[in-house]
Amino acid sequence: MAEKDQEHLRIRLGARLLKKIDAAREKSGRTRTDEIEARLIESFTRLEMQEVAQIAAREMIVELERRARELSAQKGQVVDFYEALMGRKDGK
Repeated sequence: MAEKDQEHLRIRLGARLLKKIDAAREKSGRTRTDEIEARLIESFTRLEMQEVAQIAAREMIVELERRARELSAQKGQVVDFYEALMGRKDGK
């Protein structure tokens, strides 16, 4: 990121969280700032993906319910046809 695109932010972190960030930073080879930024981006990306997945799941449920209603109507038609057919056989 270009320097002019960055803002400075001062935050306080507990010692346990700072140790976790530093351990991750050492493992990834990033600076502390870059590690925090990467994890924030990852967190927001994960939330966005969860929202997209929830929308897709709701759309799938709506579609499945629609198809279930169609199948139920078709089943009713088949049952009506069968009963009519059997009624004709019984009447002969």
